[in-house]
Amino acid sequence: MQTQDPSFPPLLTGHAIAAGDDAFAHAVSRAASGKAGAGDLFWSRSLDRLSAAIVLEPESDEVTSVQMLFAAMVAFADAFGAIAPAGIGMFYSWPGRLLVNGAHIGDVRIGIADAPRGASPPWLVVGLAIRMLLDLGPAEPGERPDISSLEEEGAGEVTCTGLLESFSRHFLAWINTWQEDGFAPVRAAWLERAEGHGKDITLDWHGRQLRGRFAAIDETGNLILETGAGVETLDVMD
Repeated sequence: MQTQDPSFPPLLTGHAIAAGDDAFAHAVSRAASGKAGAGDLFWSRSLDRLSAAIVLEPESDEVTSVQMLFAAMVAFADAFGAIAPAGIGMFYSWPGRLLVNGAHIGDVRIGIADAPRGASPPWLVVGLAIRMLLDLGPAEPGERPDISSLEEEGAGEVTCTGLLESFSRHFLAWINTWQEDGFAPVRAAWLERAEGHGKDITLDWHGRQLRGRFAAIDETGNLILETGAGVETLDVMD
């Protein structure tokens, strides 16, 4: 049970929003209106779902800034691993799905302001949504084995507060790594936990069923799929 508000590193300023509100949508709206800036972190008071979003002000162009999606996913895996029981496996499904023991427990997503080609976007929002408890509505447990929660996967003692505090610290650490060393270490860490990397996978891509070998992600984070017809590059922002 969450008993206190989270505390964040000095570079981040926390803003609580009502339980049930979408922190990502709230942050995007505030950033777009100029009412939020770099380091503002919005988080929902919900206990069954971690909903949080961080506003950034990139100094790089849009293509490079999109790499923050993968930095956030790597940071979340580190944050979860630091406080979760041993033996619970965290993996990723491209582009932004988070998996525990093969089941979908949440997502990382980004929203980015329009900017002229080659220019830095005025803002970028990284959003995090994690199911702490499972609510399948009318469905019975076991009917959707592809969907789960931290509680269902053996991490019921992890709280929204603890997870968000851990994520905020690890995310700043990965941003620092990215600034110093570029995307290479982020990409390598992401691929280590990427479901299907180096194997044949099937993707539903905008209504198309694509099959092929998941070769890698490129410098933007686009997925490189080797198919019988050649190499397809799937845009991470589509």
